[in-house]
Amino acid sequence: MTDTTAPTSALRFPVRTLTLGNGMRIVCHEDRAAPIVAVHLMYRVGSRHETPGRTGLAHLLEHLMFEGSLHAPKGQFDDLLERVGGTNNGSTWLDRTNYYETVPSHAVELPLWLERDRMGFFLPCLTGEMLEVQRGVVMNERKQAYENRPYGLADERLHQMLFGEGHPYAWPTIGYMADLERISLDDARGFYSTYYTPGNAVLVFAGDIGADEAAALAERYFGDLPHGPPIPPPIHPPDPAPAAAVRREVMEDEVSFPRVYQAWATPPYGTREWVALDVLAYLLADGDSSRLQRALIREGRLAQEVDTYLYPTAVCGVIGVVATARTGVAPETLEEAIRRVLDDVAANGVTDDEVLGAVRRVRRDQVGELATVEERAESLAYAATVLGEPEALERVFDLYAEVTPDEVRRAAAEWLDAERGATLAVVPAPGSAAPDDDDDGDDDFDDEEDGDE
Repeated sequence: MTDTTAPTSALRFPVRTLTLGNGMRIVCHEDRAAPIVAVHLMYRVGSRHETPGRTGLAHLLEHLMFEGSLHAPKGQFDDLLERVGGTNNGSTWLDRTNYYETVPSHAVELPLWLERDRMGFFLPCLTGEMLEVQRGVVMNERKQAYENRPYGLADERLHQMLFGEGHPYAWPTIGYMADLERISLDDARGFYSTYYTPGNAVLVFAGDIGADEAAALAERYFGDLPHGPPIPPPIHPPDPAPAAAVRREVMEDEVSFPRVYQAWATPPYGTREWVALDVLAYLLADGDSSRLQRALIREGRLAQEVDTYLYPTAVCGVIGVVATARTGVAPETLEEAIRRVLDDVAANGVTDDEVLGAVRRVRRDQVGELATVEERAESLAYAATVLGEPEALERVFDLYAEVTPDEVRRAAAEWLDAERGATLAVVPAPGSAAPDDDDDGDDDFDDEEDGDE
């Protein structure tokens, strides 16, 4: 029996939104299934809001804001939340910084009080000593996660090649070592005062709380804080299509197997083309029957693993392919095999069944990723921050049911053109360990999730 029914059943997360007088946006998603509430505070500031020479500032601020505020000194944040059975953390990425807590519903006012304190009363506690301590923590983190890790610098170099100097997605969220060294106390104070304000924040409640109660609590804890200064304009205009050029490099590293990284800039998150590219990414590498898995692993026996990704980013999206070679396979051979698959999609298209299967797998992952109130709170906050309103999340979900094979073909032809992307081949440096060593570095482009260290 063949089921050709498209997964049109809608994913719906009803919300109520309001804006406080100081510009802070409030979103409430009520779910009474369990007596817990996820509180998610997202600021529209990430590494793309930094400037060349001061990279890593947003992530460093995230560290600093876990060091205590005027009424909740260092150590109290975790201690108070743990006493009521709560959890918390934070992270920094290209377009946003978030702080989040999950608590029993009767204790929902505690995270609001704590977040209010570091939003409104953090600067009096920010000292040079605190900066030096956290600067050292972040620099050590960079050494461990990037510089001294197999394949650890690959994504950093790939984004430099793809976007070029000065583009806000060209540098890593953790920042460059030299830039971290030169960040001053005035830099940190100025960055905090500009971006960590009610007018640049979205507060999401998800779980065992009603909209009226959430609105009243938001007003009580944040309504009297000042809006904050105007946000500076972006330092770089949206540029989804870097100029055509051959961008290819080889990097030597202490690894056992060559690995090929390829990336292309695409339309931003939430657009119809972005959704078609997401379906393409699944169609190419999700599951044993996907095109790259077949061509490189099952039939071609060229790679031991291959994967694709698509960043839901604001200035532009980023789609990538990563493949690790089998023993004795040259990176050029991998590149050629990947190119053949992409060219075939662009020239000959894909089938209805491939698109249907990919959309179903996307929906599988979307449902899984939104199973908890914590994940729903983050997704709603991200949609409000990057797409302008939380309801946009449902509109993005709905677009998947409309994707056609021709849209996937056109997306591959237009955005994964050979001369628009960047290719980095990481190869074993002379004297690297034998190929049976475990050197499988995990190298996302810096969702620095490390708040309460």
